[in-house]
Amino acid sequence: MTGLLKFIGRNFMSIALLVVGIVVGSIVVGKVYEVREFFFPETSLYVRSPITIVNSIRGIGQLVTVTSEVAKVDFEVELRRGFLNFAGFSAKHIVDGAIEAGIDFDAITEDSMSYENDAYTLTLPAPVITSCRVEYIKQNQHSFTLLLADWDMLRRIAHAEAIEGFAAEMIEKGILKRAEEETELRLGDFVREVTGKPVHILFEAQGNEPQLPDSCKPYTPSGWGKDENGSWKRMG
Repeated sequence: MTGLLKFIGRNFMSIALLVVGIVVGSIVVGKVYEVREFFFPETSLYVRSPITIVNSIRGIGQLVTVTSEVAKVDFEVELRRGFLNFAGFSAKHIVDGAIEAGIDFDAITEDSMSYENDAYTLTLPAPVITSCRVEYIKQNQHSFTLLLADWDMLRRIAHAEAIEGFAAEMIEKGILKRAEEETELRLGDFVREVTGKPVHILFEAQGNEPQLPDSCKPYTPSGWGKDENGSWKRMG
């Protein structure tokens, strides 16, 4: 303890200057941030989405569903700020995710199966997207900026955009049709094995807009939302 007091006594001025420097530096950084927000308010975000890479799509036999592993590389999010985007910044992302599709078994009732002409007919609900998830996201290639940048906000925007985009793109690529085929194969084999009778698998008509579960709906970062054109805008 005595040695510590002697050390502090000998270096009192240096320690005091260091503490003052930290305090003043914190104040200056805070003021710079306030000045930046005043002169360069955040205005809009632009997302440049590359082509989705479908790594694999495989059946999950007993669950009567399919999983598609998807990825985006160089997924860029840019925040524009100030006159001529003077204080804007951007970053690219690598995003890996998975989209699952299958049948809602809760919708199957006794009326879904009928027996006629020595064969069973099973009418099933149309396949749906059952879940969406981002399994990995990495941010890289940060742009140069003169002011402080909220890189984490760009990452959250990329996450939200990827979740929504993955689901839409996989529906367009036919994941629901693949889920229908997988269900017909697996469930048809199961019924034939149990009953020893032929079985016909039918599906209800698919709606114009497939319903998505909550996991496929992007979480909107605080203070941001999409306008009627689907562009990210600062709200409030």
